Amino acid sequence: MKSFMSLAVAPLVAAYNCPSSGSWIHASCRVSVTANAPCEQVMAEMKARVDGQSSGQWHDPHNNGTYSFQGADPSDPSGSLDFQRVTGNKKYTDKLRFDFKDTGNQCEISGCSASQVFSIADFSTNYCNMRMLYCSSQDGCHPVKFDFTVKETEVDPSSGAGKNPQDCLKVAQTQNFMAPSPTQCPPAGFDTVKDFDLNKFISKRWYIQQQMAVNYLPASQNRCVYAEYQLREKSFWGYDVSVHNHAEEVAPPHKVHDSGKTLCAKVVDKARGKLEVAPCFLPTAAAGPYWVLDYSEEEGYALISGGAPKETGTDGCRTGTGTNGAGLWIFTRQQKRDEALLQKVRTIAKNKGFDLSVLGDVDQSDCSDAEAVALAI
Repeated sequence: MKSFMSLAVAPLVAAYNCPSSGSWIHASCRVSVTANAPCEQVMAEMKARVDGQSSGQWHDPHNNGTYSFQGADPSDPSGSLDFQRVTGNKKYTDKLRFDFKDTGNQCEISGCSASQVFSIADFSTNYCNMRMLYCSSQDGCHPVKFDFTVKETEVDPSSGAGKNPQDCLKVAQTQNFMAPSPTQCPPAGFDTVKDFDLNKFISKRWYIQQQMAVNYLPASQNRCVYAEYQLREKSFWGYDVSVHNHAEEVAPPHKVHDSGKTLCAKVVDKARGKLEVAPCFLPTAAAGPYWVLDYSEEEGYALISGGAPKETGTDGCRTGTGTNGAGLWIFTRQQKRDEALLQKVRTIAKNKGFDLSVLGDVDQSDCSDAEAVALAI
């Protein structure tokens, strides 16, 4: 009887201004957080993340839920903010309430999230509902306007609910709700990045976090994969860029496969990120498409494909698996895997109509000294 009563009363704590629920027994979570920023910035950042969903500036790393702003004035640093979040599978709705108080150069945040249906276990959902709106880049999150550090001084879930921060940066593998499968391949309106800056793109090394297995890069080489590019004088065949690819065998002793100085690229449409790649000794007529579909130097990611996805896959469109017209890659500037960023780029690929089942993880842990390997080639 005692445990049942704790379930019933846990969500009903007025001190945190918890949102009401249509179910007397429901999962919830309360947090107290100190942010190293004025409340005006904290509130503006929360609002910017929610607004950023429609523009693509931000997405919810926790199973791709959808937030909406429900009320309160975000320009009032002494006020409150109300939000609603619908889960990625569109089945459940939670309501959130935040209250703010400036204390010197910091902001004290009191938050509460409440499920709107009968629920006990929530797999950290209510906690993540709130955390995703205030977490910083140090927490693996991606701020839109203001990146401030935070400290959670209290996290109090209802009985049966969770509070694991790692749950917040995961997308359920069994869910398939990010975008409908296209009815034609390539999808209508499929295109590449706009206003592409080639000089910035090639300025530093790219590490591959996920890639599609193709003829020249099988899944057995999904270890320590990276790519580098450098402008060169136009060659006899018209190549403008030197290409250096590196991969290692997954199985010990991790044999190295390095292209050295054998690959080149020709810029086809600089503003739209369209190039063609081939061994440098071949004419450009034998080169295959290398398209930059999406790219952010600020966030440190790029989505690359071997041209348009013309083939129908199990859950979307895909390229071929041969040499030319083949491949899909997720690049990041940082070698260490960032789950939230990876899921964001996967969502971008899905929204472009790609079948994500073709992507395999690349192991970027315990890699050899890549600089030394490159110099030795």
